[in-house]
Amino acid sequence: MRLFLVAVLTSTLAGCSKGDELKSAALKVQLHYEGFRPGCVTLTVTDQADVSRHVTKDVNVSAGAPPGTLSVAVFRQAGWSNDVKLLAQAHEQSCEGARVAIAETTASLAKDGITPVELLLAATDGDGDGYVVSSEGGTDCNDRDETVGGPKPWYADDDGDGYGNGLLPPRVVACEGPALTASRTGDCNDRDLNVHPDQAELRCDGKDDNCDGAVDESFDVGGMCRDALDCEGVTSCAGCSNTAMPTPYYVDTDGDGKAGTPAGPKCGAIPASASREPSDCDESSIFRATGLPEVCDRIDNDCSGGPDNGVACSMDWQTHPAPDTTAWKAVATDGTTTIWVAGDGDKLALSKMDFTGGKYVTCDGDWKAAWVAASGEVFLAGGKGGSGRFARALPDATACTTETNNVTQVMNGLVGIENPTGAPTLYGVTGGGRTFRWTPPAAPEQTQPNPVDANLRAISAAGRVETLLAVGSRNSKPVAFRFDAASSTWSEEAIPTTLTGELRGVHVVNANYAYAVGDNGMAFERVNGVWSAMKAVPASYSNRSLQDVVAFGKTAVYVATTDAGSNGGAVLFFDGTDWSAVYTDAGSPARALRSLDGKTPTGVVTTGDRGAAASFVKAR
Repeated sequence: MRLFLVAVLTSTLAGCSKGDELKSAALKVQLHYEGFRPGCVTLTVTDQADVSRHVTKDVNVSAGAPPGTLSVAVFRQAGWSNDVKLLAQAHEQSCEGARVAIAETTASLAKDGITPVELLLAATDGDGDGYVVSSEGGTDCNDRDETVGGPKPWYADDDGDGYGNGLLPPRVVACEGPALTASRTGDCNDRDLNVHPDQAELRCDGKDDNCDGAVDESFDVGGMCRDALDCEGVTSCAGCSNTAMPTPYYVDTDGDGKAGTPAGPKCGAIPASASREPSDCDESSIFRATGLPEVCDRIDNDCSGGPDNGVACSMDWQTHPAPDTTAWKAVATDGTTTIWVAGDGDKLALSKMDFTGGKYVTCDGDWKAAWVAASGEVFLAGGKGGSGRFARALPDATACTTETNNVTQVMNGLVGIENPTGAPTLYGVTGGGRTFRWTPPAAPEQTQPNPVDANLRAISAAGRVETLLAVGSRNSKPVAFRFDAASSTWSEEAIPTTLTGELRGVHVVNANYAYAVGDNGMAFERVNGVWSAMKAVPASYSNRSLQDVVAFGKTAVYVATTDAGSNGGAVLFFDGTDWSAVYTDAGSPARALRSLDGKTPTGVVTTGDRGAAASFVKAR
């Protein structure tokens, strides 16, 4: 026969039959706990007549804040005496936890029926974390902090990364661990502080860096990839090991539709305008490319190795048949049929490229620079009486329209940028370092409030505001500036030279090439944003002032010069290797050439002092 201990008294008694004499008497033991919630209560019942007779029941305690009560039924046992001793022991956390409270009493099962017995278990758990204060036999490491429970296992942490060696048992179980231990375990390499659980795989090294049993799982080792050259390959710790061989390709950087600039090797698709084979021998010029027809223009148009080959060609320049005394400071052409010339004393005239069919147009001002739009309309910059002004005139006009609002200084240089939906935008510079922007019919405005520290003489662009360059001098030293469209400010660029003097002309060919010229034979080339000196002009021209420049690429650069002694101004031509004089003014006395313009290499025009004017005009 057994002694029955049951946690739910009512259901047990309800199941007893009336004829069961052993169950006709029972103790209803009420185990009260307060000040803490035990994890387990052990109730031991001992026969007082023979203490070797005893039985123990563990009762797990459900969650809930104290105080609370457990009910246990104790039934009569055959062979036992009716008198028993009851011992209740409360444990932390579980039945294996520290004993933190006891209560005992005696009771008798001599009478039938239910005899109530009450036991009180009391202990202190001040922070309610399930651990009793240590002074009462509990293991709470800090009974004022519910986040700190009882002692923890501490594992060897030799590398100090906060994770203990997962291959070794705990070094100690305590509230605080000794040096070089950690309460977290699982470190699979306790000699490397960068290796531990709870992190991403931090490096591709053939090792398990986060102790999850996998190697380099974040790096897709063995997976398909594409390298920096867009070649297919297999991912390894060294990168994407390509399995295809890249091939070179070429891009078009001068805008002529032909690709000639090496862009490096590449697998896969290339840009639509690129090609695998080069088709442009000169990415500085839209007038040179494989397959272009050769024309009379001093340029190797078809990239065959020599200029004008197989073309009947005359290099003569045409001059004005009836020159006057005007100092023509500016010339501009539409590149096909029309020339505009302008100068001091209200002078503005229109003619054909061969100087026939000319007419004068009334235009009040002393004009220093001109630019012609694709429509044939001319725009002028200059001044009068010390103040600056702009002007414009259509080919059929008899008088120009002037604009003087907000223009505080005489203008020296001018360039225009076409707008597809309206009038072009003009940019001009002054000797006082100011730069102006004018989009008719709006009034001109300064591009930045404060002038640059320079005497600006010329400005140019290649059809886009991002290509604007301005040149001049500071303290008799050449200077150049680039326009930043985003901030509407000018930034100075370095020009390496020991020569002194002023830069007087600039021509931007495209975003990658530009040319500037000035006093004492100075000539500079700008390639990809870097200025450098060109080959020196012939010695007989080294003391002359180079007044203006027009370029059609690195093998076709025209320069206009002042006169020297009895020698008239000249047009010099650079073919990429050497300079040569292709035109010299034959006027007497000698006349300086001040301005150059040309939209194509078959239509170049120059003008200067005392009516000097000449053009190189060929049919394309």
